[in-house]
Amino acid sequence: MSDPRVFCLVAAERADDLLEPLREHFAAAPQVAVLVERRVSKRSHQPPGGVRPRAPVAERDPVRALPPELHPEARHLRLVQPLEPVRRTYEDADLGELIGETLAGEPEAVSELWWRVSGRVQARLRLAIGVFATERAMSQVLGRLLDELPAYDPEREPLSTWLDVLVDRYCAERIPA
Repeated sequence: MSDPRVFCLVAAERADDLLEPLREHFAAAPQVAVLVERRVSKRSHQPPGGVRPRAPVAERDPVRALPPELHPEARHLRLVQPLEPVRRTYEDADLGELIGETLAGEPEAVSELWWRVSGRVQARLRLAIGVFATERAMSQVLGRLLDELPAYDPEREPLSTWLDVLVDRYCAERIPA
């Protein structure tokens, strides 16, 4: 695997302090590239013709990927995994095979799995947090799905049940009690 599949984006104001330790930490993981976040918000800069659509990404949990001494810096980082376009590679794969390939880090399997479950996730999110909050939440839930998928046990429960619990837990963490 020569091209990075996950990008650790460092806030520009913390780049001087964090780039080197992060690059050292991820040196043994060629699938991760450490970069300075240089994008500006959509509101402050729009290309001619309006907002350019971006490829869907999974917003992964940076704390899970960091050594303990860098955990306090997680708020200055974004760990994003762009999705590949959905292709025909896994269209006939059963769910077990698809999950196995996703866990193995196969990018097209990740995209296929998300394509299969995203409608359910979106519907559940809309009911819990509303239509407008759902767009941003989708990439965060995808990241959480990828972060927590290694703990999924198909012998214990169907993927749909596990996914519902994951989405409900995500929503409960964001809705004030």
